[in-house]
Amino acid sequence: MTCLICLRVSWLAPAALSAEKDTAKPAEAAAAPLAYVAVIGAPGDGDRALTAALAKRLSAAGVKPAAALATNVYSVEGIVKVAAANGGRESVRIDWTIFAPDGNTLGGVSQTKLVRKGSLHQKWGAAADTAANAAANAIVKLLSPVSPATPKAP
Repeated sequence: MTCLICLRVSWLAPAALSAEKDTAKPAEAAAAPLAYVAVIGAPGDGDRALTAALAKRLSAAGVKPAAALATNVYSVEGIVKVAAANGGRESVRIDWTIFAPDGNTLGGVSQTKLVRKGSLHQKWGAAADTAANAAANAIVKLLSPVSPATPKAP
């Protein structure tokens, strides 16, 4: 069974984990993980800005960026959805899904934020950095090697 971890993080608060873990294959301890980041669905320059911001945050955490998918590369895929909200605002939701190099889903991180209507329709700027910063720690945890469970004494 695939290890499935679902996370929900606020753009402004540190990520909190709520996890259900099964067995997972440990990553090679000697080498830093490689990750390919891709984002779709964001208005304005959001796809590019979010991809670059998250890649930068992951790199700072020791995850090496990959230019393309390969047999030893994790995939971090972001899907952005913008919906109208009350009071001249929009709800922006980013769902990050993390895949192991073998294609199995490792888990996900979801973020939701209310913003002023149209504020992200051109440049994301600091909003991309803030969203990436909030999601990065939870994503890095999903990419980290899983230590084997300690056997309980009988």
